[in-house]
Amino acid sequence: MKVFPAALALPLALAFAVAAHAQVPSGAPAGTTGVCKDGSYTSAEAKRGACRGHKGVKEWYATDGAAAKSDAAETKASRRASSASTTTAAAAPAGAAPAGSTGLCRDGSYTSADAKKGACRGHKGVQEWYGASAAAAPAATKAAAPAAPATPPPAAAPSMPAAPARPTATAPATRAQPETDLANRAAAPGGGAGKVWVNTETKVYHCSTDRYYGKTKQGEYMSEADAQAKGAHAAHGKACSQ
Repeated sequence: MKVFPAALALPLALAFAVAAHAQVPSGAPAGTTGVCKDGSYTSAEAKRGACRGHKGVKEWYATDGAAAKSDAAETKASRRASSASTTTAAAAPAGAAPAGSTGLCRDGSYTSADAKKGACRGHKGVQEWYGASAAAAPAATKAAAPAAPATPPPAAAPSMPAAPARPTATAPATRAQPETDLANRAAAPGGGAGKVWVNTETKVYHCSTDRYYGKTKQGEYMSEADAQAKGAHAAHGKACSQ
């Protein structure tokens, strides 16, 4: 078994550490020990379980657990200082964070999960969350959704048809003039040629051809000359002797 002097052992350890970190991508955060299959970085001390919740380990860069632990401690201190100067938890991720990162886990790894809850499961929880705007997007979309149409007003109840006007009582027909009724009566006896029928009530005399001849309620037969002498005048203004 070969034994190396102590003076030579330290440079060799440093050389191995430098060689181990030479494979870390230039854009990876300080203290990165591996990259997960979902594109996030991890600074876990051990490979086993380092990318739990991130689809597993894609590449592992660390070879010295002690060196990785030291780098991770330095990274965490740097994260705390950066977090103290940040005014809001939703600030944009550091330039070293991978594209699409939505948060930083407490073990120094990044996550691209859509939701904060469970984003850093297996990585000691969420230290900083950058996806506040993404979380607010569904709420904004919901707010922009068109408002439900207003409930249409209830249809007006059909108006009741107006009650038909009650027929006004019709005044009884005016009773016909007595002469109208008397026209169908039989003529009083005593009439004949040369005589007129004088209605002694109205002072009107009727010729023998008149329908009221001898039929009025009050009257008498006499010659036309006598009727005229008593002040009677011919019905309809026509003398019987014409």
